[in-house]
Amino acid sequence: MDTTLILMNIRRIVRSIHIESKQIQKLYGVSIPQVLCLDYLNRSKDFTVSQKDLKNYLNLNASTVSGIVQRLEAKGMIAKISKGGDK
Repeated sequence: MDTTLILMNIRRIVRSIHIESKQIQKLYGVSIPQVLCLDYLNRSKDFTVSQKDLKNYLNLNASTVSGIVQRLEAKGMIAKISKGGDK
């Protein structure tokens, strides 16, 4: 397969994902990473996970995951529960 054709197909896929992501954001008020976070929480035991587990699952850096969690908490979709020794 021609390299140019492969790149064009990848670009079409990326564009389709971007368009779908914008539609989900508009309809439901959440981004794709937020949806993935909520799905992971939904499938977790007692709907509880650490931010480290979430970071590893989403393959994102800690500050990005922290922002996702803060936005979901601000929307009332999740609640953070502090561990006893945490600040």
